Amino acid sequence: MNLVHDLSLICMISKSLLFRMNKIKSLLFVSSLLIFVGCNSGVFEEHAIGDNLIDKDTEVLLIDTFKIESSTVKLDSIITSGASNAIVGQYQDEFFGKVRSEFYGILDYNGGFKLDFDNEGVVIPAEFDSLVFITYYDNRFYGDTLKEQSISLHKVTEEIELVDGAGGLYGHNTFDYDDTSLGELTFKARPARIKNGKPYNLRIPMDDEFGKKLISMAMEENDTLTNSTKWGRFFEGLVLKPGNDDDAAMLAFKTGDTLMKMRLYYSNLEGENTDKALHHDFPVSSSALNFTNYTSDKSTTPQDLGRIVEETEDLSSELTDNLAFVQGGIGFITKIKIPHVEELNTLGLTGGILKAELVFYPKDESYDTDVFKLPTSAFNIYKTNKNNAALSAVINPTTNKPVASTYVPNSENPDESYYSLDVTSYVNEILFTGQEYDDALLLTLPFQGLGNSMDRMVIENDPRSDFRIRLRTTYVVQK
Repeated sequence: MNLVHDLSLICMISKSLLFRMNKIKSLLFVSSLLIFVGCNSGVFEEHAIGDNLIDKDTEVLLIDTFKIESSTVKLDSIITSGASNAIVGQYQDEFFGKVRSEFYGILDYNGGFKLDFDNEGVVIPAEFDSLVFITYYDNRFYGDTLKEQSISLHKVTEEIELVDGAGGLYGHNTFDYDDTSLGELTFKARPARIKNGKPYNLRIPMDDEFGKKLISMAMEENDTLTNSTKWGRFFEGLVLKPGNDDDAAMLAFKTGDTLMKMRLYYSNLEGENTDKALHHDFPVSSSALNFTNYTSDKSTTPQDLGRIVEETEDLSSELTDNLAFVQGGIGFITKIKIPHVEELNTLGLTGGILKAELVFYPKDESYDTDVFKLPTSAFNIYKTNKNNAALSAVINPTTNKPVASTYVPNSENPDESYYSLDVTSYVNEILFTGQEYDDALLLTLPFQGLGNSMDRMVIENDPRSDFRIRLRTTYVVQK
């Protein structure tokens, strides 16, 4: 067996190497070995085990034959409110089924809507021109933007309220709305398009009768348009919905006072401004009550992920074609168990971990560079228990920050590209303190922002495959 000695790796590992505390002799031996190798060698070459750098009674083993058990868990409480954008769309996925997102938002009255007055304080009559909903792409999307898709606007008929004790709204929350739309548009998305140096906007024509009603209320000086409480009762919110039969893309749109709004165009019939096109904006302001609702129909997929009902349940990869799943928004994460890792303690009289690396592969043909792209965010990993609760993040002892994955691409053989996570601290902890039957890990996209993520990935874990989930452990044994 050969060992490639890497200076930066060995120097880093020598600072954090831990051994069983009752074997002080081994600790001193291996530490001295690392210092000698890392600090006295200017050039590193491959050496066979037992060569001049390593004592004849010491072996360095690379072990990656541990059985890794995997399963899929579905989180039932992902907060999706308070984000700076709205996610709307629908696509069909071979693995995740029909994936759909709808956006609920609060429409502000923007200080109130009043018409002009003449010199005697009488309202100048106005004429309705048009009503349009304007929103701007934020460049993020997931799916096929070359296909036509639809968005319709609906008035919410129920007060949007925060969930008690949650401080926000979850991806599974819904509120009643009027089935009759206030406006709709069928289009091909252009999320990366720039116009006059600015992101391109999407303009959805809205119902003329509703616009005329607003003008009529303003001419009557109805205080619903100038009182925030009354306006909130009159227009409790809106929901942006994709078409029921769409199979295109999820799109992200910016929210904020100037970035997402209902605009009312009108003209004065008298006075000085009769030749001007006037307008008033009703913005979807940044609010903790704005949120995205996610649904997915998984019953038609071969793996039938819909079998997962409760967060405390996990669906073994053995029942899903040896696959595990991660998906933002919907809330799928992968659970990983390494049941026999303690057996490292039996390899020699004394020994210790140089590095433990969790490696996993996206399933070949489950992703591409255009429609179903690999996640743009690094993965994190958390300790968990039988209830699938995220207890604490696995920490990188060098940076004292949660471990984050590294993507290792292989341009010549793309199917051999993989993700890697340094779990040395986790494995060392097990070797010191032992392992309970329910101890496991949760592999997930970052929890912060999970409710605003469209990313997904299918992970292969066929025990007969070269691309199964692996724990690669570099272990020093003193015989």
